[in-house]
Amino acid sequence: MCTTIVVGKNRSATGSVLVAHSEELGRNAAHKVAVSPAFDARADPCIRLHSGGELPRSGRCARYLCTKVFSKSHYPGEHTSGVNEHGVAVANNMALMRGIPEARAYDVVPGGVIWTEFMQAVLESARSAREGVALVGQLCSRYGLSCDSGTMITVADPDEAWWIELARDGQWVAQRIGPNEVAVRANCYRIGAVDFEDGDGVMASPTLLSHAESRGWCSPGEAFEFARAYGDPANQGDAYNLDRHAMLEARFAGKARLSAADLMEALRDVYEGTELYLTRPDGSPFRTPVRTIARMNTEASTVIELRAQLPAGMGHRLWASLSTSLTGTYVPFHLGIASIESHYATAGPDYDPTSAYWLFTELAKLADYGYTRCIGEIRDTWTAFEKETFASLEEAETKALGLPTAEALALLDAFDQSRAAEAIRTLERLLVRVKTLVYHEAF
Repeated sequence: MCTTIVVGKNRSATGSVLVAHSEELGRNAAHKVAVSPAFDARADPCIRLHSGGELPRSGRCARYLCTKVFSKSHYPGEHTSGVNEHGVAVANNMALMRGIPEARAYDVVPGGVIWTEFMQAVLESARSAREGVALVGQLCSRYGLSCDSGTMITVADPDEAWWIELARDGQWVAQRIGPNEVAVRANCYRIGAVDFEDGDGVMASPTLLSHAESRGWCSPGEAFEFARAYGDPANQGDAYNLDRHAMLEARFAGKARLSAADLMEALRDVYEGTELYLTRPDGSPFRTPVRTIARMNTEASTVIELRAQLPAGMGHRLWASLSTSLTGTYVPFHLGIASIESHYATAGPDYDPTSAYWLFTELAKLADYGYTRCIGEIRDTWTAFEKETFASLEEAETKALGLPTAEALALLDAFDQSRAAEAIRTLERLLVRVKTLVYHEAF
């Protein structure tokens, strides 16, 4: 149950599209950050599908950076956000389709493609957002959607971004996000009226309309709206989704341009200072009846910057915060780095002090337990850390621009490794302090 924000290039402080995503799968879906080197498809000619069967690969598979669940079979799920060497970024939100009971919504459709496999295919082969959308649509039409009754994938590049919304039976529709838009998705379809004549801004499965008409979800001759026809009515009207749309859209309405830092702040939102802010009697905003952006069960949140004006290995970067965004920190990872700092590259089903995910989860649980006693110190610590990161990052990138490519990437690799390692050292000190605050005042 995720939240995604896409900022059109004219609303972005960088002049290129921005993507922000918060992942909530549950079931201890521990996350890590991973880099996948480019490779020749002949060395591994297919993606093996969770639902059985294979997706064939061809040619050269692109280098990409992503957040991943530790095991594809655990959820099922693996890639949860990412960006490739061509500056194509992806993120996913599930939805519920009309006509399929929720108890059957997550059934395995033999040979079908699951959400994470669509994303992997795009990261490996798409050279533009439009190409990635077309690929997802082709795969949905040919193989079908499995393990969700509906899902939504954003595909972006520096110049443009799209939402493609998928349903069972090979049905899908895609709509381009305007350069002046900030588009938000919670967990329900949002593509409304579909202009089938708009070849530049709309793509769709060939039987999208007739399929809906044959099931009585819309009537021949009436204006067709995808979300109304295909979306589960209860899910489409659920405050669980609509509150997130309303609160984020209100947050962004007054801002002409949005930066990566603005999106980090948005992903930490628990609606403090608004009519929807709700806390438990002990002061924690987690696990209340209100569905906030930041959650206790957030496994990873990311902000992806697509900076076409810079060399790809340097320009495209993914900021990652593991576990709950409200109590975590965002660390940068440039596309061209050789490896991921060991704590951020480690995840598994059991608590592991060598895993950034599990250490940040420990901090989140402590904060939930003793929120009012420790949240101030947690926030102050990470505010100072991120201020230092942004300042030193600008200095490092300026220096890298004056170097040959190999030296520039080595410098950025060292920088990313250093900031990730410093985040862990800061976290370990913070855990001692927070445990002291929480445990001493608990007695």
